[in-house]
Amino acid sequence: MKLLWLGVDVSRVVHLAAVFCLTYVLLKAIQLYRRRRELLRALADFPGHPTHWLLGHVQEFLKEEEMLDKAEIWAQKYLYAHPIWFGSFSAFLVITDPDYAKALLSRGDPKDNISYKYLVPWIGNGLLTLHGPKWHQHRRLLTPGFHYDILKPYVALMAESTIVMLDKWEQLITDGKPVELFEHVSLMTLDSILKCAFSCHSNCQTDRKNTYIQAVYDMCQMVHQRLRIFPYHNDIIYWLSPHGFRFRKYCQLAHDHTDKVIRERKETLKDEQEFEKIQKKRHLDFLDILLCAKDENGAGLSDEDLRAEVDTFMFEGHDTTASGISWLFYCLALHPEHQARCREEIQGILGQRETLQWEDLGKMTYSTMCIKESLRLYPPVPGVSRQLSKPITFPDGRTLPEGSVAAISIYLMHRNPAVWKDPSVFDPLRFSPENVSGRHSHAFLPFSAGMRNCIGQQFAMNEMKVALALTLLRFQLSPDPAKPPYKIPQIILRSKNGIHLYLKKIQIADSTTSSGSAPAEQEGEIFTCTELPIRSRKNRGEGSVSHPRHGSSMASLLNNIARPSFIILQLSVVLGIVFVLLKVAQFYQKRKELIKALEAFPGPPKHWLYGHNHLITSENILNQLLLWGDKYPYAFPRWFGPVLPALIINNPDYAKVIVNQTEHKPSLPYKLLTPWIGEGLLILEGAKWFQHRKLLTPAFHYDVLKSYVTLMSDSVKVMLDKWEKNTERKSVELFQDVSLMTLDSILKCAFSYNANCQTESNSNYYIRAVYDLSYLLSNRIQKFSYKDVFYNLTRKGREFQDACKRAHTHTDKVIKERKMLLSSEKEYDKIQKKKHLDFLDILLCTKDANGVGLSDEELRAEVDTFMFEGHDTTASGISWLLYCMSLYPEYQQRCREEIRGILGDRDTVEWEDLGKMTYTTMCIKESLRLFPPVPSVSRRLHKPVTFPDGRSLPAGCQVALNILAIHRNRDVWEDPEVYDPLRFSPENSAQRHSHAFMPFSAGSRNCIGQQFAMNEMKVALALTLLRFELCPDPSNPPALTPQLILRSSRGVHVHLQKIH
Repeated sequence: MKLLWLGVDVSRVVHLAAVFCLTYVLLKAIQLYRRRRELLRALADFPGHPTHWLLGHVQEFLKEEEMLDKAEIWAQKYLYAHPIWFGSFSAFLVITDPDYAKALLSRGDPKDNISYKYLVPWIGNGLLTLHGPKWHQHRRLLTPGFHYDILKPYVALMAESTIVMLDKWEQLITDGKPVELFEHVSLMTLDSILKCAFSCHSNCQTDRKNTYIQAVYDMCQMVHQRLRIFPYHNDIIYWLSPHGFRFRKYCQLAHDHTDKVIRERKETLKDEQEFEKIQKKRHLDFLDILLCAKDENGAGLSDEDLRAEVDTFMFEGHDTTASGISWLFYCLALHPEHQARCREEIQGILGQRETLQWEDLGKMTYSTMCIKESLRLYPPVPGVSRQLSKPITFPDGRTLPEGSVAAISIYLMHRNPAVWKDPSVFDPLRFSPENVSGRHSHAFLPFSAGMRNCIGQQFAMNEMKVALALTLLRFQLSPDPAKPPYKIPQIILRSKNGIHLYLKKIQIADSTTSSGSAPAEQEGEIFTCTELPIRSRKNRGEGSVSHPRHGSSMASLLNNIARPSFIILQLSVVLGIVFVLLKVAQFYQKRKELIKALEAFPGPPKHWLYGHNHLITSENILNQLLLWGDKYPYAFPRWFGPVLPALIINNPDYAKVIVNQTEHKPSLPYKLLTPWIGEGLLILEGAKWFQHRKLLTPAFHYDVLKSYVTLMSDSVKVMLDKWEKNTERKSVELFQDVSLMTLDSILKCAFSYNANCQTESNSNYYIRAVYDLSYLLSNRIQKFSYKDVFYNLTRKGREFQDACKRAHTHTDKVIKERKMLLSSEKEYDKIQKKKHLDFLDILLCTKDANGVGLSDEELRAEVDTFMFEGHDTTASGISWLLYCMSLYPEYQQRCREEIRGILGDRDTVEWEDLGKMTYTTMCIKESLRLFPPVPSVSRRLHKPVTFPDGRSLPAGCQVALNILAIHRNRDVWEDPEVYDPLRFSPENSAQRHSHAFMPFSAGSRNCIGQQFAMNEMKVALALTLLRFELCPDPSNPPALTPQLILRSSRGVHVHLQKIH
């Protein structure tokens, strides 16, 4: 009998629903099974603690207070990294070694999609959870909110909040009972962050109705709970559970709190007077930045983005700092000797004052060491994680595929016995300057590291110093033996039972100094700096305009009113004088700004007009810069005339700061190259540079480079055959012949063009054009001839234009012939079937989303750029390499023996041979160190930078990395003038600064063709040493000169002796 309902067979519906559910369950089971297999395969190289088949490691961590201690035992058993499983289908790699951490944090991987996604309903998609372009946009937007000019007035606000907390404690300790710190410190840091970043005076420390702190505590606990309970990973299951209901309730409480803060600030800004006051600020507060931000279309942040950033910073800005301060007090309570020493230091700094000022923070040396040591033992954020956007290879060779999740356990790394001696001991002297200098850069990461480090770390350190100083002036801290804390990681590091301390009041003398004057003085200084130049500029303008109306000029003008031509002439003179005066005023103002920007960097005395140009000639420029580099360590300003300085950097730490940022190329000298090489990869910036770099990178894939080795060998043999025939020459000038060889090679390899340029007598016109262009550009920079209008009218300007035409004739011919070849369908089909295209074929075949290829202008720019860079820089490298070999016959012979051992009876080099040339490669690198083909590169800062020693440069400044000086820096290289290939042995290279050797630059804008150049240098050296013995020519020593690339003004001459 059928059961019908509304004419429908119910049993059939139930049957179909059962089949559907069973199918869904089977598909889900297959999906989970495949996921587990992928995870097992990804983590196969990393042994770890045995897992339960269903629960993973969850049953090991049922007691929260035992989690970290158990994790510490596992970290000591499974070195470097080990997997942790949350159930059968969710796992990540826990990293406990600084080398591994450095490999991960030096990349730009996004936060993982497991733990961080559970925070989104609470803090939204703010700076903590965002990634990609939107993260970059928000990070750039918010960074000014932590400028030191902003942080300075915060000190008084932090002190004010701390004093409220201490007053409360003074009342609580009258009964002699211990105080639970965490709740009070959390209220204090919340009060502080509201005042500082949100201009909100909430009285949250004295208002007992505040529910935000408890909501944050509960949500941290629930996010951690959700991570550990596998079924809760599913959103539907979690939101239907009682825990999910409570989590939504607490999220609403937190959002009500932040909405109130935003609403009140918005209401305040509706007052025109208040809004104008905000707009006049040099640096806005955090919330004002968010409220006043506008994109290029004039649209502000959406309400969703606004609340996400406020929620994120409200949580991170108070809860993590509260954790740090609470554990700091606990450490000092356990170690009264360190507590007393901090107190003595603070009393010595403050004297009779009761509160801190900005200037005091930098003097708290020992207190800072104690803070850092407490952050080591108890990092507020015990771990951070990333989801790999591409595969990663760790220093020991083990790899992790794309999509895997890697978590850096900051807590375990800070207690790694391989890095820290007696890691459980509280020893502030670990952070003395002498101990810090010898430690791994990623051994101490309380604020993470890399591009996604904590934006508010200076804010947090300042608040910890203020809280510590004022607390130690009022109280003596002692532990409560009856209530030791139990560490638990719930997003931040907390104690399960709180942090309980005894506080004993210390009697101190009354303060005699007011704390309110410092901010007023700072505001006065800012007002003076911004207003006075504006007034002086107006005065100059008025004086210059009114001046021509006095005296004989005006009388003469009236007497000749009937003579129009004379009037026009006089008006022209007047306007010319006004223009010159305004230009002088503009130059003067710009010069003042530049001098102020560079005032932290002493340098050689300069002429007011010529700068340093009168002290430098093309013959002495390199030696002069090296001498100045020795005299002014790290960096010094080099002035090209009155208003164009560049900060010359000769230290690898400074260089690392610059190249790790995606800075623009400066307008000078690179813009002077544009008439020659156009706007190609060397000149481009921004999105178009990224587009072209991504387009061209496949042209340097190793499958493409493999086939080039034979072509390089052919070109080198032609050069060697020429040398062998010309035995009548006493010595050979290398540079011209090597330049023709590298041009021949680049034409064959990258442009599929057989030019026979080494044998045809009229083919070296391009080489000559490149030499002329390099010389003329170097001369133009040296002579301060930057205005195109004036330069193009000079004799040298006309020579430059003529040389550009010769260079363009050559590249146009190459492009034209390749285009004609590709017009054949057969040849085009052949090209399209290639797995990897050559350089020129990529340019000719590329199409954008609309099917449009590169314009003729873009095409020639990239060809001109690579034609120059691909042959001229490599020619420089090879010429100087052969010169070095001639000076050191013992190294020459050892290279020759290595090459013979690799090649045997063969007279040509193959791809597989290149990797075996160990000693030869060391010799090549040493010659590149002493004679880098590109002796310097420069950048224009599009945002301020702060260098490791605290000195900073504002946006808009130009910096030049003096690669030659860095390569000969005595603080980095022992006996830097000595040619010693063993500097590049694996053991020596491992200990050296990552940016001490940069022949191909570094960072995102490093040389795209560096592997091509290294391969060509190996081929050229190998085949040359098999045919010739090299000896120097004492009568023709080279004279180094930087003409875009490193040349010799007298050529590079060596004697060649045929080997039989």
